[in-house]
Amino acid sequence: MSTIRRIGTRMGLLLDGTSFFPETRATDAPAAKGPASSRRLAFRIKVALAVCLWVVLIAELAARHYLGLGTPPLSVAHPRIEYMFKPNQDVRRFGNRVLINQYGMRSEPFAIRRQEGEVRIMAFGDSVLNGGALTDHRDMATTLLQERLKSKGFSTPVVGSISAGSWGPGNWLAYVREYGLFDADIVVLVASSHDYDDNPTFEPLNPLTHPTERPRLALAEGYERYLPRYIPWLAKHDQHERSSFVHEAANPADAKGLKDLRAFIRLARQTARQVIVVQHLELEELEKKQPHPGFGHIRQIAEQEGATVLDTAKTFSAALARGENPYRDNIHPNQLGQKLLAELLEGALSYDVLWTAQLESAKGPEHQPVRTAVHGLARRS
Repeated sequence: MSTIRRIGTRMGLLLDGTSFFPETRATDAPAAKGPASSRRLAFRIKVALAVCLWVVLIAELAARHYLGLGTPPLSVAHPRIEYMFKPNQDVRRFGNRVLINQYGMRSEPFAIRRQEGEVRIMAFGDSVLNGGALTDHRDMATTLLQERLKSKGFSTPVVGSISAGSWGPGNWLAYVREYGLFDADIVVLVASSHDYDDNPTFEPLNPLTHPTERPRLALAEGYERYLPRYIPWLAKHDQHERSSFVHEAANPADAKGLKDLRAFIRLARQTARQVIVVQHLELEELEKKQPHPGFGHIRQIAEQEGATVLDTAKTFSAALARGENPYRDNIHPNQLGQKLLAELLEGALSYDVLWTAQLESAKGPEHQPVRTAVHGLARRS
C-alpha cells in the first residue's frame, strides 16, 4: 500500500482522487480582469492611433514638400477657348517650378502692351511646348530662348508660352481671338502631325488630367491620380484621360483643324512680322522614317500662308544617333529635347525683325506700328 501511495504522490494525486498540487484545485479559478487591465488596453489603443496619425502626417508632408503633390497646376473651362491654365499660379511639382502668368501662359508676367526696349515672341503649342509638370520653368524651350536672346544683346526680350495639354488649332485660334497677340513681333507655332484633326470638344474637364481645384490631401491625389498608373487594378475604368481629338472621317483636306490652322496663321500674319511653324515629330515617326499623314497637310497650309516652316526631324535624329534620347516618351521632349527645340527656334528667328522692333520700341509708343490684334480687338477681327 505504501508503494502505491508513493506512486500516486509522484503523479500528483492522492488515493482519494484529490489533487496534490494546490494550483490545480478547482476552487482556485483565474482572477477576473480589473480596472487596471482595461486602462492598459485603452492606453495601447491610443498609442497605436497616435502612431498611425503621425505616420499619415509625415507621409502627407513628404508628399507635399518632396513630391509636390496636393498643388497641381489648375485649369479653367472657357466658353470659347475650351480650357486653359488658371491665371496667376506659381507651384512646385515633382521638384519643378510651374509658373503661370496673368494670361494663363506658362511664362513670366509681362504687360499687355509692349514696353520700351522690348522685343516680343509669342509661342503657341500643346504639352510638347508646355513641357508639363515634369519640366522645370527654367528648362522650357521658351525660357531658354529668352535667355539666349538676352545673351545676343536684346535688353528685354519677352517670350510667351501660350500652351496647354491637348490643345490644337481650334484652341490656338480661339485664344488669339480672345486675348490677341500682345504686340508680338514674331509668332511661333509648335505643332505635331496629329494636330491637323485635333478639335475642341468642350466636354467637362477630367479632374485626373485637368484638375480645376486642389485636392484636400496630397496622399489622396497620389492615390487617385498616379498610383493607378503603376497598379492597374486601382484604375477607375469609367474615367478615361481627356482627349480633345475629334477625328475627321471625311477628306483630310476638309478637316476643321486645318481650317482653324489656316485662320490662325492668317490672323497672326496680320500683325506679326514673322510667323514660324515648327513641326514636331514623334519618336515613332523618326524610327519608321515616315511622318504621319497630318504632317504633310500642316506643312502645305503653313507654306501656302507664307509661314517659315521647319521640323525637328534632323535635330532630334542626330541626338538619337549620338545615343542621346531627346524624348521623355513617344512625343514629349525631355530636358535635352527642350534645349534642342530652343536652338531650333533661335536659328529660325529673323534678327532683322527683332533688331528693327527693338529700335522702334526704344523710341517710345508713338514710333511703334499700330497693331490691331491686341487684347479685345482681335476677337472682333
